Amino acid sequence: MNNKWSEYVQTSEELYRSRALRFNDINKNTWLSAMLIKDGMDVLEVGCGGGIFCHRIKTYLPNTQVTGIDYDTGHIEYANKKTKELGCTFVNGDALAMPFTDQSFDLCYSHTVMEHIEPNAFVKEQYRVLKKGGKIVILSVRSGLNIGNELFLPVEQEERSLLEKAYRACKAFESTLEVCKYPITENEFPSILENAGFQDVNINFFTIMSYIPDNADVSVEMAEESINVNRLHAKSSFYTAMRMCPDALTDAELKRAFELIDTRFDKRIKAYRSGTKLWDMSTSSVLVVTGVK
Repeated sequence: MNNKWSEYVQTSEELYRSRALRFNDINKNTWLSAMLIKDGMDVLEVGCGGGIFCHRIKTYLPNTQVTGIDYDTGHIEYANKKTKELGCTFVNGDALAMPFTDQSFDLCYSHTVMEHIEPNAFVKEQYRVLKKGGKIVILSVRSGLNIGNELFLPVEQEERSLLEKAYRACKAFESTLEVCKYPITENEFPSILENAGFQDVNINFFTIMSYIPDNADVSVEMAEESINVNRLHAKSSFYTAMRMCPDALTDAELKRAFELIDTRFDKRIKAYRSGTKLWDMSTSSVLVVTGVK
């Protein structure tokens, strides 16, 4: 196992906090309905990251047995620290050779994982560990359908230039990470499930607001967290680049980049606290593909 993803792609904290905003009290019924999860099921999340989905499911459906598996050791360590007290189980393992016996689970789900792993083997392994009549749920955020994808990119040329410089320096390393190695179009997902033996395959979409601080039903805590999560994303872009290539920027350049990031997100929080409505927003459009063993 390794910690390649949590070190060089997305940190465990990034995944946990951003997904916590996507899957929250306001939209919990949307998620639970799409995921086909009922209280009392034995559920497996394949590629659980920092464990927030396991956390949410266990909180909302306390009689559910929730297990998360991830190849990244950093994610599993983080998940255990954040959610194990709820009774979730986290396993460090390979999604293509999971350490579970045949017919162990009522439901397997994954969230934007299949694009990074050989998809046919990924689905067949879940078929193996599902009970007869068990269900698979593939969730995939389709970034091309989202609103506001570029909302939180650097505005000032200075910050953009620093980010571009950092990633130019680590371009060769970044190519070895094989992020989204297996791009899948929306209409390809169902046939992959059918080829693995799943029946009653369905495909659907839902869209949620992943960022809209000025909505009336968004608490102050959630509004400011949504702004600060995007601050975290911006800083993590530099942190991950520097881990790939420690000489990508000088100490002074990195410090300046963080100053620019803090300035723009502090400005957004100040506007929010003053009651200035900007109505900046972004959405997450989620493809949902389901099948029955």
